[in-house]
Amino acid sequence: MKSSEKAYMNRVADLPCANCGDRPVELHHAREGVGMAQRNSNFLVIPLCPTCHRGSRGIHGDRTAFLLRKNDEMSMLADTIERLMK
Repeated sequence: MKSSEKAYMNRVADLPCANCGDRPVELHHAREGVGMAQRNSNFLVIPLCPTCHRGSRGIHGDRTAFLLRKNDEMSMLADTIERLMK
């Protein structure tokens, strides 16, 4: 991993969860545009708390937590980038 990727991912990891605002967070690689078992760039990560990331209603579960807030990966990724620009 390049140092620029690591630095960017560290900045994202300092943000609250993009879905619910909780902390601490894990980094979720956006899946948009990639096939199964593939991973997007380390610059396309979204901060998600463990529940929103790996929980049964989270992004890797049935996604209920995101549907209720009308969130999707691309809107959360855009919000993450916008928060980093402030």
